[in-house]
Amino acid sequence: MDLNSIHLGELWLWANFIYWPILVIALYRAPWSTLLQKDSSNIVFATCALLFLLWHLKIQLADGLVIHLLGTTVLTLMFRWQVALLCNALIVLGITLTSMADFQSFAANGLLMGVVPVFTSYIIWRINEWYLPANYFIYIFFAAFLSAGISILVTGSISYQVLTLAQGPLSSEMLQDYLFLYVPIMYPEAFLTGAIISIFVIYKPEWISTFDDNRYFNDK
Repeated sequence: MDLNSIHLGELWLWANFIYWPILVIALYRAPWSTLLQKDSSNIVFATCALLFLLWHLKIQLADGLVIHLLGTTVLTLMFRWQVALLCNALIVLGITLTSMADFQSFAANGLLMGVVPVFTSYIIWRINEWYLPANYFIYIFFAAFLSAGISILVTGSISYQVLTLAQGPLSSEMLQDYLFLYVPIMYPEAFLTGAIISIFVIYKPEWISTFDDNRYFNDK
């Protein structure tokens, strides 16, 4: 959902007070010694580029209001929340430059399409680590497939509440259609995430920082 400031009223201004401190913390805590290595940086930027293209496959409901797949669970599982937020910021920047979204709504889009789904995915992965057995199939289903579906539903619900609170130009019928579209879109989001992560943990487990192959495979 690439929101425009005309749909947010004055809420776009308040979003800056929440988003930028979180992004600064992510910058400070990111593993730069690893990211600056050639192979790692190539993987990060290639993933950002692919998700940027994915975000252009979208359903447009109104000017500046669209729905698309996010892929933030993939970012979270591959790089953890710090780098996932930085990657998401780059993607939001690219979308802002190439869509109806404007720079006033950058922080709001970063919050709704980045912070909310990233931390939802990260919390679900933590629950998987703390409380569920160290099983490959549980990791794929719970931390990847289910997490992606839940994260985009949470994103849709919160963005719907924000748009309703903003009392912008969108009608209540349009907002209800916007909310209900997140139910069918959760399935491709979950399937795509589960497929990507399952392939990577088999062939490139070193790319998935949240997957410890010693824990999931070598101890069996």
